[in-house]
Amino acid sequence: MYLGIDFGTSGCRALVIDQHNQIIAQARQVLPSPHQQQQKITQQVEVWLTGLRALFEQLSKQIDLKGIKRLAIDGTSATVLTCDMSGQPFAPALMYNDSSSMDALNLIKRNCPTPEHLCMNASSGLAKAIQLTRYNPDTQQKILNQADYLSNYLCNRWGFSDQHNALKLGFDIKQACWPEWVTKMLPDEALPEVQIPGDVIAEVNPDIAAELGLSQHCQICSGTTDANAAFIATDCIQPGDAVTSLGSTLVLKILNTTQIEDLATGVYSHKLGQYWLCGGASNAGAGILRQFFTDQQLNEISKTINFHCASGLDYYPLSSQGERFPILDPNKQPRIEPRPESDSLFLQALLEGLSNIERQGYKKLTQLGAIQPQKILTTGGGAKNILWQKLRSELLGIPVSQASQTEAAYGSALLAHEGLARYL
Repeated sequence: MYLGIDFGTSGCRALVIDQHNQIIAQARQVLPSPHQQQQKITQQVEVWLTGLRALFEQLSKQIDLKGIKRLAIDGTSATVLTCDMSGQPFAPALMYNDSSSMDALNLIKRNCPTPEHLCMNASSGLAKAIQLTRYNPDTQQKILNQADYLSNYLCNRWGFSDQHNALKLGFDIKQACWPEWVTKMLPDEALPEVQIPGDVIAEVNPDIAAELGLSQHCQICSGTTDANAAFIATDCIQPGDAVTSLGSTLVLKILNTTQIEDLATGVYSHKLGQYWLCGGASNAGAGILRQFFTDQQLNEISKTINFHCASGLDYYPLSSQGERFPILDPNKQPRIEPRPESDSLFLQALLEGLSNIERQGYKKLTQLGAIQPQKILTTGGGAKNILWQKLRSELLGIPVSQASQTEAAYGSALLAHEGLARYL
């Protein structure tokens, strides 16, 4: 059996698959919300460990955990902490949406040779790592992402990361090393050893195996980010395969044969076997729908919409000011007015607006060199709206369907089972 674990903002999930990739057990656990004080957003690692233990407890009631051969964990990208050589954190983790590291950002700007580098913002993993290492400059420490910390904890070997999570720490994927400009700002010994996602770190620590009910020979694998795990879950393996995530934000990804970047508009690529997973994320998304409608209302009102007759309203449905993809405009204002009296027409205009952003996003990616998608699979809460799916297919001129598997934990389970073999 193979176990995949997904850590998100509000909860964690676990899925166990057999050798045929069939789900045979699953568990979910709600997590307390991160602590927020202005731009600083933090979470204690004990919250993660409590959630992790709860998942194993739930799974133990469904299967014999000693049958799990390998496991992999995904986590939120650019959630970073520092710990000592025994795994004791020096401070709470800075969450993926924390933007408090402005002093560190100024240091990056002075050292980074690329003006529009992925790490050139206060929310980057690198900016957070620089800020955190300053707390204990004379102490030996390790910089880890969320998924790193949890996998390192399970095998009690500290200082291992993966290529996907390390990207926003400044790791050079093409050269497979930490570039000199990063090591000027961070001590070499603090930077993690970076592995290919799915590669084995070590066997589980015997004491932890006994506590959780695992076999002492269970192998802990390098993980990935939550977004990449969700892509792997969809079983898209051909160049040009594309996935739209209709979650709180709108995320587009295409499996490509070459690396593409346009960091000015938030486009970058992860290495996935012999391919590149390129994409971008809009600040707009299905999250805005819940500001006006319940899930039940969305289902009922959608049935009354005549998508063959356009609303005539040109919405750009941001939840707040600022856009990053497919255009970069920190001052862009939401456009969701005028609001018609008809809820049906209002919902239609919101869905049209989000669909148009998706269309512009795929156009941007193909202009930069991504393969034109021949099909698009959909994940996220918005994937359940079949009528919206038809609208998107018409606007994009590409067949759109819901992915059969949408859980990031399933993608991590596949990673534990076969690594990145399907992309080689």
